Amino acid sequence: MATELPSCKATASYSIVIIGAGSGGLTAADFAIKLGASTCLVEGHRLGGDCSWTGCVPSKALIKVAKAAYHTRHAADYGIMGVPDAGAVKADMNKVCDYVQNTIQKVYSHETPEVLRAKGCQVEMGYATFVNPKMLKINPSDGADPFYIEADHVLICTGAKPRLPEFIKTSTVPYLTYETVFELRELPDHLIVLGGGPIGCELAQAFRRLGAAVTIISRTLMPKEDQDAIDVIAQVFESEGIIHLKERSAAVEAVEFNGSQGVQITTASGVTVQGSHLLVSTGRVPVTDTLNLDAAGIKASPAGIEVNDYLHTSASHIYAAGDCIGGQQFTHLAGTQAFTAVRNMSLPSKDKGLSPLVPRATFTDPEVASVGLTEAEFRTKFGDKGVVMTRSLELVDRAVCENEEGQGFVKLMYDDHYTLHGATVVCQRAGELINELAVCIHHGIKVTKLARVMHAYPSFAFALQTMAADVTVDSLFQGITGKLVNWFKKV
Repeated sequence: MATELPSCKATASYSIVIIGAGSGGLTAADFAIKLGASTCLVEGHRLGGDCSWTGCVPSKALIKVAKAAYHTRHAADYGIMGVPDAGAVKADMNKVCDYVQNTIQKVYSHETPEVLRAKGCQVEMGYATFVNPKMLKINPSDGADPFYIEADHVLICTGAKPRLPEFIKTSTVPYLTYETVFELRELPDHLIVLGGGPIGCELAQAFRRLGAAVTIISRTLMPKEDQDAIDVIAQVFESEGIIHLKERSAAVEAVEFNGSQGVQITTASGVTVQGSHLLVSTGRVPVTDTLNLDAAGIKASPAGIEVNDYLHTSASHIYAAGDCIGGQQFTHLAGTQAFTAVRNMSLPSKDKGLSPLVPRATFTDPEVASVGLTEAEFRTKFGDKGVVMTRSLELVDRAVCENEEGQGFVKLMYDDHYTLHGATVVCQRAGELINELAVCIHHGIKVTKLARVMHAYPSFAFALQTMAADVTVDSLFQGITGKLVNWFKKV
């Protein structure tokens, strides 16, 4: 698109303009204000982005409700009586939706335009497009006349949107994505989920526990995770009645299902599945197409905006962070990158914004969390010099108390110098445990050092100390130290 010549001058000029008010944009704005920079945050839809409105927050609220339904059905297993027909426990989706939306509003109340303006940030509700490298045209969301602003630096945090298979794009069959599923006020009779990634798995289990029949169509579950973790989740899903069809979906059509309009998916091998609702969860793609990036000299591709290690775009004063640059897509990563971008444009020296160490957690039940290398990656890199230590939850007292001993493990991967390079945890608090292990990897804390830190018992994290203690004891019998220990044993 050609560079636009504005018919009027900019109405305001700022040190930093941030485009997009999701996790990255909000973090960046807060930091920029604290640095004393004149800051403008531009958002066309609503502050909070996917995380607050259609991602992390509503999904975890829905998972909470689903877990309550699941435990109500199984109350008698623990001696709690009074549920006359456990099979009749289902969700009132109107009330469930109200709970989810109320949760969103509680989170949003801390990130409204008024809250940010009170901190000193100018907030413009509108859509930004580049006129030239220093000027932006703002088209207000309320339909008011466009206006122009100038910026010394720009940070692009426009996020991502659902990736749709081509056969879905060209079809008129109704479907849900993570952007619409949390407004659903009816329980699906049979929910078909396309995609077995974190979003698909979390929502599949949640709707199954709420009372819907669920079929996942994907070649695998959680493809980026350790195979042992995938196996646990597959077993849990099967035990809860979730059908996993290991196929690639290829076509969709409308059909009648239980007397109402439904959907039929045909796989690449010709297998057909019919259901009442379709949830498309086949990934996300960066949002960049409305920015007129060419006018600013910013290079981009369908994979996202191109940046270097320090989050610079091809225009030296313009940065990008979060989902819009492609790669891993996590709220915490977007926030960290946006913070780093503001730091790099505002302070002396530079920090890298593309870290290989990104902890991740999928909030199924049990949760799956990992950081660093998977076992396959670790064995490829270290071979015989690497150690993979796995502890079943059967040996974790807290897991036994929670009746979870058959559904998970803690896995640590370290080299012959006891340096930790990767970890995978599968248990109901995996998302909490993984952060301690991320700290260890980031700071080079050896597994033997972790054993010296007292952990509270009987927490799930106590397993980390006992595993590290076992490694430490074994290390006493290695090398020169081992020879001395063995000599003292003889004495």
